Amino acid sequence: MELKTSDWMKDFLSEFVQIFVEGFGKNLVGIYLHGSLAMESLNPVSSDVDLLVVVRDRLSWDEKNGLGQRLLQLSEQAPPNGLEMSILTLDSLTPFQYPTPYELHFSNGNKEQFAQGTIDLTSDLTDPDLAAHFVITKARGFCLYGESIDAIFPDVPRDCYLDSLAQDAEWSAQKIAQGTDHDECAVPVYGVLNFCRVLALIEQDLITSKREGGQWGLKNLPPEYKPILQEALKEYAVSGTSRPVDCQRLKAFARYANSMIQQSRP
Repeated sequence: MELKTSDWMKDFLSEFVQIFVEGFGKNLVGIYLHGSLAMESLNPVSSDVDLLVVVRDRLSWDEKNGLGQRLLQLSEQAPPNGLEMSILTLDSLTPFQYPTPYELHFSNGNKEQFAQGTIDLTSDLTDPDLAAHFVITKARGFCLYGESIDAIFPDVPRDCYLDSLAQDAEWSAQKIAQGTDHDECAVPVYGVLNFCRVLALIEQDLITSKREGGQWGLKNLPPEYKPILQEALKEYAVSGTSRPVDCQRLKAFARYANSMIQQSRP
């Protein structure tokens, strides 16, 4: 299966791969694309480029810092929401561990720390989100370099996958609950479509992108929430095109979706 994307994005991914090939040599096991780009659902404004990198041996402080500086430069060429990348060792993947340890994470959320030299590069860290990333990679991802996906990534127990998704859904529900109580508000695209994606998994065991999850929600969730989903899908397709949604209906949808998700949590 061939990755369908623009020539510009292919050049960006090629440069990303080259950074690791040049920097890590035989220590590099593979580079893997997942997320919206892999599932042909990339929004050039609101989506990031999701990547996993697997290495054989743990990285030194100097390797992590040097890589962070290279990625800072490359991120200037990324979509506005940047790239989100995690580096893992083979030992952290087999046997599967939850939450999963990782060597380094880079995204818009911490690139300022890399730029200022304040990023913590010594602590041992774990990330529950990696369980969901592994599932998406195995189901819909692409190997950009190195060993095949099936040879590297473990099967993730369903309860770990659900727990990973449920934590993210709880965060979105809290953000929506704290939002305005005025008559109308902007639709929180990520939260709304992510609720749908998790519910599609719970109810029909589907692994979907955010866009596919929203389309599933239009067909399968209570009709009173249809206006919320329609505006979220519209905004995801073309930024700036959605209309404000009813705040109370939005909060009701968040409570409904999150309640179902948390009830399914192991």
